[in-house]
Amino acid sequence: MSFDNGYIGFGIVVGHQAASCPKAGTPTCYNCGLEGHVSRDCTSEAKPKTCYKCGQEGHISRECPDTTAAAASGGAQRGGAECYRCGEKGHIARECPQAGGSSTGGGRGGKSSSYGSFGGKTCYTCGGTGHLSRDCVQGSKCYNCGGVGHISRDCTQAQKRACYTCGSEGHISRDCPGAEAAA
Repeated sequence: MSFDNGYIGFGIVVGHQAASCPKAGTPTCYNCGLEGHVSRDCTSEAKPKTCYKCGQEGHISRECPDTTAAAASGGAQRGGAECYRCGEKGHIARECPQAGGSSTGGGRGGKSSSYGSFGGKTCYTCGGTGHLSRDCVQGSKCYNCGGVGHISRDCTQAQKRACYTCGSEGHISRDCPGAEAAA
């Protein structure tokens, strides 16, 4: 399998580290396939859910009424499943034949048996492949306001601080006046 210009289906770039990713900051929507947003923010009508066990639309695998499909295949029957990597039906992303190597480890980044390939690594921050969330160069989510593109210490909204030591608001644990008395 060859990768023309380092790209493979859906504009996925291979052969680079997350810090030098040319698609950094440009997530791809799993619902409509367009760049610039993720599926939870998609304005297009949501695609019907497809069950990975039986391939039927209208339910997801944990709600699958077809117990024979799940029992016979251990949940691996992928007849109607659509791959988020290549867009083809019949397999899911971690089993994609275009992934540049067989991936093992099943989701959550997985491991690749082919060193140097991007294997099954999927970033849950930007939706891209080839790096994990911890290596993503796209802005992190702020735990203070929930916004993207900055972290809580840089948030312009008032900090909602609470001390883990005494439970009071207005200071954090390292600045707790009660911590010295307890120590």
